[in-house]
Amino acid sequence: MSYFLLAVTAIVAGLYASRYYKQKRAIRLLSESLATRTSILTHSSEFRGTSRNWMELIGELNRLIAEIDRLDKQSSDRLRQIETTLGNLQEGVLIIDRDNYILLVNKALQKDFPVLSDSVGKRVESGLHSSEFLGFIREVKRVGGGIGKEIVFSEPNGEVWMEVSAARLEAAEEAKTPWYLFVLHNITKLKVLESMRKQFVANASHELKTPVSVIKGYAETLVADHANMEEEDRHRFLNVIHRHSERLALLINDLLSLSRLENESPSLELSAVDVAEWLREMSLEYRQSLSSEGRELILKLPEQGVVLLRFDVLKIRQVLDNLIENAKKYSPAEGKIGIGCVVVGDMIEIWVEDEGPGVPKGDVSRIFERFYRVDKGRSRDTGGTGLGLSIVKHIIDWHNGRVWAENVEGKGLRISFRLPMTERKVTAEAI
Repeated sequence: MSYFLLAVTAIVAGLYASRYYKQKRAIRLLSESLATRTSILTHSSEFRGTSRNWMELIGELNRLIAEIDRLDKQSSDRLRQIETTLGNLQEGVLIIDRDNYILLVNKALQKDFPVLSDSVGKRVESGLHSSEFLGFIREVKRVGGGIGKEIVFSEPNGEVWMEVSAARLEAAEEAKTPWYLFVLHNITKLKVLESMRKQFVANASHELKTPVSVIKGYAETLVADHANMEEEDRHRFLNVIHRHSERLALLINDLLSLSRLENESPSLELSAVDVAEWLREMSLEYRQSLSSEGRELILKLPEQGVVLLRFDVLKIRQVLDNLIENAKKYSPAEGKIGIGCVVVGDMIEIWVEDEGPGVPKGDVSRIFERFYRVDKGRSRDTGGTGLGLSIVKHIIDWHNGRVWAENVEGKGLRISFRLPMTERKVTAEAI
């Protein structure tokens, strides 16, 4: 009898164990089906002989997977339509869902923020590190869109200013999952230009104010005390007025020249010139004026041959005049000023260097800005308008050339520019 009970117990335990493992396999199959979004076959061996409840569960699961697939396809179709419409816009376009997951980023926005190139499916916080923009997203979700704002993003290469507008996409309201469209217009250049304009107005006002104030003050004194003023004082006052009026005229002329260079299209009168011979002729004029001030001109030219350049002679002469004048200001008494040229590939490089105090490393790249002045040895005490090197840069840019400055080893500053060459036949030698 005891053996019979043991046998029955073993059979029952086996049946329950079989049923347990069969249901375990069925649950695993349900889990895999949900993960892969694939329908379950009701006649599969794992479900053969299962209860009606199991069959109803399988049916509901299949319907759920089909609905998810339908919604996914609908969302994908909608995203493709939106991407086709907005993908090639010049403005940046960003679409996110209600949980801040990125659904679409167009090419323009990827160009402004390269980190967004592979960001679809990720949260927006992982690509755009701006608490101001995240706050703007929260505000858009609260009011439903239709608002705009200027936002600055801190990027490794500097600040990026964006004019951002947003809208809620009502067509994507299915399953309570709204989408939000953001259009980002890059206004960084406009901000930089606006800053430069304000700085230019402030600097120009300051530069103009000084000579005008001096002229006004001395003229008022002459008018008020003309009858009782000593002859010597009267001449001194008139000399001061004359000197500052000349400075004022020079400043206005430079402002007008710079304005024409910035606003007009290049209208160059190009001529083929042997640059070595041309520099030799220019040096004769410069040497005479420099020698009267106790300074020496050093000329370094190719030994022989012809170095032809096509350039506007009057404008490049203006460049050279400005560079020589700049070198004169900062060279010490009885110092040397160098002019030279050398062939570099298919370009000719021309330079002017002085023996002055040079320029601090952090200021070298900025000396071509309008009114930019370096402290210490390069102050307003040396005269000038602060526009000469800006004019130089614009003229060289018009010639498709490049201009830069560098400190000479030991002391002094060298300003060089390169222009494309027509033909060449040279060997280098210092003269």
